[in-house]
Amino acid sequence: MIIQARFVSYQYNRWMRAVDRLRAKAMSEKENLPRRMSIDYIDEIRKNIHSGRFNGTYRSYNPRYADWKYGVFKSIGSFWVLSGDLVASIKSQKKQKGWFGGIPAGVYDSGGKSWLGKGNRGRKIPIAQYAHWMEYGRAGQPSRPLFRPTLVEYSGGKALTQLAEARRKLMGEWR
Repeated sequence: MIIQARFVSYQYNRWMRAVDRLRAKAMSEKENLPRRMSIDYIDEIRKNIHSGRFNGTYRSYNPRYADWKYGVFKSIGSFWVLSGDLVASIKSQKKQKGWFGGIPAGVYDSGGKSWLGKGNRGRKIPIAQYAHWMEYGRAGQPSRPLFRPTLVEYSGGKALTQLAEARRKLMGEWR
């Protein structure tokens, strides 16, 4: 038994154009979807910092430190806000095989964060180091996670929206 398949040339050509459009859109989404997701993720981090989203889950500041922080930076609402260096350093950037939403290595704060001064003392430190201390804690300082719980929330919410949008774009090319 021999099975043969025959295409009507205009239908075949239409099918091939649809496959080509789908391939091009898939290549575009391979690059753009991770970029959009990293931008969304850092937007969520910034929102959670400014709103103090996870502050209620943290142990309170030492009262002397809280007084100093408010006196110097007029900020006590969020554990993650000192003078804006951290929020300003959060970026979306291309890394080897994908996109990164977070704090790039090698970015330093503006210095002066030592609570022994009035915003005028203390060496500059890598912002990623400060964020690591906050996220995981260190000797005498409890962890105050932000990036990990934000990622969990993002993965179950806006990430799914981005995936659905990418799927819609791909399906739109199959016409």
